[in-house]
Amino acid sequence: MFVAQQREFIAQSRIIRANDGAIRWLEVRCLIFFDQVGKPSHLIGINIDITERKQIEALLKDSEARLADALAAGQVIAFEWNAATDLSQRSENAAQVLGSELRGKEFLNHVHADDRKRLKAHIHDLSPGNPSYTLDFRYVCPDRREVWLEETAKGEFDATGKLVRIKGLTRDITERKRAEERQRVLVAELDHRVKNALATVSAVVSRTRHESRSVGDFAAAIEGRIRSMAATHEQLSSRQWQGLSLSDLVWRELAPYATRNNTEINGPAVLLRTEAGQAMAMVLHELATNAAKYGALSAGNGRVSVRWDRRLNGHPRPYLVLEWQEIGGPPVAAPGKSGYGTSTIRDLIPYEFGGAVDLIFAPEGLRCRLELPGDWLSNDSEPVSEGLAVRLGARATG
Repeated sequence: MFVAQQREFIAQSRIIRANDGAIRWLEVRCLIFFDQVGKPSHLIGINIDITERKQIEALLKDSEARLADALAAGQVIAFEWNAATDLSQRSENAAQVLGSELRGKEFLNHVHADDRKRLKAHIHDLSPGNPSYTLDFRYVCPDRREVWLEETAKGEFDATGKLVRIKGLTRDITERKRAEERQRVLVAELDHRVKNALATVSAVVSRTRHESRSVGDFAAAIEGRIRSMAATHEQLSSRQWQGLSLSDLVWRELAPYATRNNTEINGPAVLLRTEAGQAMAMVLHELATNAAKYGALSAGNGRVSVRWDRRLNGHPRPYLVLEWQEIGGPPVAAPGKSGYGTSTIRDLIPYEFGGAVDLIFAPEGLRCRLELPGDWLSNDSEPVSEGLAVRLGARATG
């Protein structure tokens, strides 16, 4: 049996955003699939906004430059340790970095317990053939403040090879370590998001292909779904992945079909956490697409009403309750089997977030009631918008 071969492609580039002229960094990640003779057959890919990561990289470079300036200005601690007397001397600025002037073994006693053994080992291993070391370690100041130090030192030996003294420089690299940790977390989070996004795209492509009756149906369906996912990602990126406005999601999905009289949106300001916002966007896209193709938005007199509120319903935190109702469209008949869109509406919120969905194919119009646990609502909220139904109609007809 032939197993499709695939190869990952990664590239980075800058773009100028059309709406505001901002320069953003994008990372393109693709999976390229090859046929049996080794020719590329298709690819699945995603564009990721890595501007924040690039800014952190620039911060690291700037931090290194500032450290170099500090060294040139004499702001790095110089020290000398005498092996015979076990006494050490440090430059006058030692107290500024270390919190106090320390002598002898006092310095070693303040090195973090988890790093002290490594520092001792580096000193013990000094020899005429291995006269120097460079080591990063944590240092606990007398006020319990923890800093990162980088120590570069060289040993001097007598004619018998015995260590006489150690001279070196110690500098505070706490800022650099924090930037490196922020970058590490950011890269790990980015990789996680990319893997999840590619997995979602792959699943959407596969399910859409299986349910499509023709190449044209497949192309139209997959284009709409991928475009919706991309728009959701753009919204998240613009908010630094701090959540999604529910009203913006509803507006975005209904806007292509809305006129002044066929849509009604009503609900308080709600900000959804990232994962829940992405799922809600997929559900709303399927509801809006179905309404436009078969439901109320496919008829001249049809209307769609979307209302939501936060209710306790016996729970310690308010649930989000959203109700989608279609009125005045063609008579509705329940589908014989669930396709990708119906499965997404019914299953995504319950399975992924512990919510509940009641999807009813009533003859007079499709109805959907969705409940999302309060844990998936952000503590922040968007400014309260007034007249959402009027705003939607104004945008659609303006």
